[in-house]
Amino acid sequence: MARYKEDPAVLLQHIWLLSVVIAFADVITSLSVASGNDSLRHGSKGAGFAAIWSMFMVIGISVYAYYALTKWCTPFAIGYLIGALLMMSQMFLTLFCVFVGLARAAEDTDDQLNSDNGAMAFFSFVLFVVYGVFGGLVFKHRGAVTKGVSDAPPSGGLASQTSNVGTFDPTDGQPAPDTQA
Repeated sequence: MARYKEDPAVLLQHIWLLSVVIAFADVITSLSVASGNDSLRHGSKGAGFAAIWSMFMVIGISVYAYYALTKWCTPFAIGYLIGALLMMSQMFLTLFCVFVGLARAAEDTDDQLNSDNGAMAFFSFVLFVVYGVFGGLVFKHRGAVTKGVSDAPPSGGLASQTSNVGTFDPTDGQPAPDTQA
């Protein structure tokens, strides 16, 4: 714990690694859920789609978090990561509720479908918690990741070009220029 207090970036990297391990298990579960819901008589094709879509989202957020925390380290990248993590957390809370309902509906009809949907509900809840905590920790320690990196554009681009046409400087004593052409 002392190491995490000294260097919060290490804490964020370890939480990211935990999320990747859980994401890997979720990918396997998603494939099983999609297969089971598409092939079984009482399955839901919508549940199969939701499982595959969440799998792609998990892979995407894992890759983005790696680059945002290790390569880019800009305030924009970290802010986007925080928003994406909290959005993913809410998505998995919703998926948890959906798959709990599907597992309960399949209790009487099919044990395999019940098991698949129950496993997806479990991983959805775990990812809801992990992504919520991860997003909160990234928000709390965002300064440790950016370390003085600025989002200011480098000199020489369009952002560095200034134009005095249509601007008003109240300190020069001149009336405001006519901006209508």
